[in-house]
Amino acid sequence: MPKARFENIYQDLKAKVLDGTYGYQSFLPPETELTASYTCSRNTLRRALSMLSDEAYLQPIHGRGVRVIWQKQTHDILGSLEGLESFQEYAQRNGLIPYTEVKQFETIVCSDALAYHTGFTAGERLIRIVRIRGLNGIPRQIDHDYLLESAVGRLSKEDARHSIFSYLEETLGMRILKSKRQITVELATDEDFSYLDLGTFNCVAVTESHSFNSDGIMFEFTQTRSHPATFCYNVISKR
Repeated sequence: MPKARFENIYQDLKAKVLDGTYGYQSFLPPETELTASYTCSRNTLRRALSMLSDEAYLQPIHGRGVRVIWQKQTHDILGSLEGLESFQEYAQRNGLIPYTEVKQFETIVCSDALAYHTGFTAGERLIRIVRIRGLNGIPRQIDHDYLLESAVGRLSKEDARHSIFSYLEETLGMRILKSKRQITVELATDEDFSYLDLGTFNCVAVTESHSFNSDGIMFEFTQTRSHPATFCYNVISKR
């Protein structure tokens, strides 16, 4: 399914904010200039700008224009949770070199216990993946992924090593719309100590995500266990 016009404008403007074309505290070109550039209506442009404002990239200022309020992170972090962003996209946006090592890749049948924890239905066939993910050669998180086999086609181990979201969106044409997340801090397990260089840390940040496609189907449950030195949670608050 092709993306709506406003989504393409949203993506282009977001990319220009991220790469510094429109720098922090600068103003975007006037609305008339942007509508001419994108060959779109004012309503279409404003919808894209509204999305970027909701995500704290831009701030409309009455009588002055639209100002850029997004700032690039000055240190390496994971788990910033800026929208539905893949690990590869996060690394690219921050100028980091990512790597992924797939430790396990298997098909299982969802048990009652797993159904209770993940939200899948007992008896459904799932693809279970365990991945070690790092930045600039340093392991930073462990991903435990469970994917609904009927929704993800012929997902391969190589797809898991590269980017599951890229495969789903670019190969299958899936539209990934939303994810519900829960974040906790837990004592590190033997697996955490084995794969992550925790040093003097005895805990990890744990993010559990339920991801849904445009049909409202939950196609993925992921538990990400992140090194505390590089985990940061950002949330946009409004009054």
